[in-house]
Amino acid sequence: MSSPPVLNHMPLKLNLKCAREQLDNGLVLLISENHKVPLVSLNAFVLAGQDQNPPDKPGLAAFTARMLDEGTENFDYSQMAEVLEGAGGALSIFSQRELSGINLQLKAEDLNLGFELLAEMLCRPVFPADRLELEKEKVLNHLRSMEDDPPTVAGNLFNRLIYRGTPLQHPALGLLDSVDQLSVSDLRLFHSQRYSPLRTLIVLAGDISMEAAKECVKTRFAGWRTPEYEHVGLTELKRQEVPIFETTTVDKEQVHILLGHLGVTRRNPDFPVLQVLDVILGSGPGFTSRIPRRLRDEQGLAYTTYSDISGSAGIYPGRFAAYICTSPENRETALKGLVGEIRELV
Repeated sequence: MSSPPVLNHMPLKLNLKCAREQLDNGLVLLISENHKVPLVSLNAFVLAGQDQNPPDKPGLAAFTARMLDEGTENFDYSQMAEVLEGAGGALSIFSQRELSGINLQLKAEDLNLGFELLAEMLCRPVFPADRLELEKEKVLNHLRSMEDDPPTVAGNLFNRLIYRGTPLQHPALGLLDSVDQLSVSDLRLFHSQRYSPLRTLIVLAGDISMEAAKECVKTRFAGWRTPEYEHVGLTELKRQEVPIFETTTVDKEQVHILLGHLGVTRRNPDFPVLQVLDVILGSGPGFTSRIPRRLRDEQGLAYTTYSDISGSAGIYPGRFAAYICTSPENRETALKGLVGEIRELV
């Protein structure tokens, strides 16, 4: 068999200038200056994600993050919303497997306001009980609706098998029972233990100077202290040693199949190679990948089908997942075809 041709390509060069500063309290600041547009982006990333949920409180990390802008020591919910709207700013908050975070987009002239709001949310949230109850009701309604969504049900079962015994086995937003029982004291304790300068990275980009940014950060965050709480990550995740097969029933007309296993971390030396393999096998655009082209386009076995291993990689291993949605009468043929495409590649 002859060797494949060597691919020649231009070397990738990134010309991103970034300065780094660390405060005495451990807070790390990264700044990338770009003065072409009078806007700034303020981002805070905190190691307080789903992996930090206590075993009996799924969803706690997500709720703590979602409540950061619902009221602080100096701004109630309405005041914060009015200030942001008046400045033409945009705010988003997220919580993921390994971290939670805040993103603020503002005009450069409102930099001080942005840092004031960021410090309020990170350091001084109060988690008002009335706002928590409203948030719980929204999430509970969402979780109930997802119980009738077959892809979500299948994905939740798949995660429970992949990450069994860890906080990652549950949906990030929690379970109906756990969400219903969350209290203000739960959120305040989680925040006091896990939101701290030593676990926080602030990233700034836009029309801003390093000196101005350092001054703002020192003014707003120099007094923030790390509590005496030991950060404990997940123990080493292990792939199952024997195949596991489980089914669940949802009253719908399609069959949703997920197969896979524990994946890799972002630091895996093969990560770039796996990204390329993802495009070849199942995550390329349109019908360019093998699985969608052969199983859906050519054989007509699937409504939706894909595979991916790199997309979920992070600090912790993600998952390799191959998915196909088909009709009940094509279940066995579709599953056989999915396995066949994977075996042919690897």
